[in-house]
Amino acid sequence: MEIKKAQGKKKKKIWVRPYVMVTYDMMDSKAYQELTAASCKMLPFFLRKVKIPSWEKEHYQAIFTFCYAEAENNGCPRRTFAGVIKTLMSHGFVDGVKKGGLRSFKGLGQSEFKLSERWKAYGTVAFKEIRWESFRG
Repeated sequence: MEIKKAQGKKKKKIWVRPYVMVTYDMMDSKAYQELTAASCKMLPFFLRKVKIPSWEKEHYQAIFTFCYAEAENNGCPRRTFAGVIKTLMSHGFVDGVKKGGLRSFKGLGQSEFKLSERWKAYGTVAFKEIRWESFRG
């Protein structure tokens, strides 16, 4: 005769979704207020790509990719996404690291980015503008 142990109730796993921190300083900045609607919508998705907390100094050194297919999955049309990249770079939220391209057989691969704090100086003489068109990375 085999005796089975009574099993207790299984604990439910509570899964808390991580959040993206858009600080008050960022939202109150001139750079954020002058963003286009599509760029405002896509900025949190760029911020989400970096898994390092914003208070760590490595947060702004982390390199990530963000392809057009990902943007489309998040509700941004391909044609609009090119403008989003240009706007986020020109306002100082994102810096380009490597410019990729569709023709990966030429060794271009995906474009790589990192977050930037240049937005803090946007609209001042100290702001260093970087444009996606002139970026050669």
